[in-house]
Amino acid sequence: MKKKIAITGGIGSGKSEAIKIIKELGFSVFSCDEIYKEVILSKEYVQEIEKNFPTCVKSGKIDRTELANIVFNQPEKRDLLNRIAHPLIMKELLSKMQQIPDDFIFAEVPLLFEGGYESLFDYIFIITRSKKERIQSVTKRDNLSKEEILKRMDSQFNYNEENLKEVTKHAGVQIISNAEDLVSFKEKITKEISKLKQS
Repeated sequence: MKKKIAITGGIGSGKSEAIKIIKELGFSVFSCDEIYKEVILSKEYVQEIEKNFPTCVKSGKIDRTELANIVFNQPEKRDLLNRIAHPLIMKELLSKMQQIPDDFIFAEVPLLFEGGYESLFDYIFIITRSKKERIQSVTKRDNLSKEEILKRMDSQFNYNEENLKEVTKHAGVQIISNAEDLVSFKEKITKEISKLKQS
């Protein structure tokens, strides 16, 4: 029976590295970020953004920088964008996953808990990392200021000890710490996948 596994975690936690490792292990992997790149090109989505965020569409294309500046500074606008984008992304993701005949299919889903999509997956891997390392990683990757990164962190699900304790009450949720070197991280992911295959 096909099993769908979501990879999630806060910005800078190491989700992309986890996905890379899982691909190297030979599994099919999808990314909501990659699917979003397809969704933003659709005529329907551009029209919705133009209607709700008129300054963010220029010459028929979405200005992602302008859109990000708005939604990360105005929580109500961020919620509006999520209501527009998330259902379209998830619909496309599940459709793509359904077409793969593999027993285990993985997907990077950054805003899994924020969107309430955890019930759509059989298993969830939560990637955790210290706040300091997350900030360093995003600074290097996206060239954002610390203030901008903290705003993005604040807009996401808080992976603190209390919340992690709550979400791991559900069957199939595993926490994978990205606190050491890449070799250790890969070993942890490989171990969790081995446990899945034996279950």
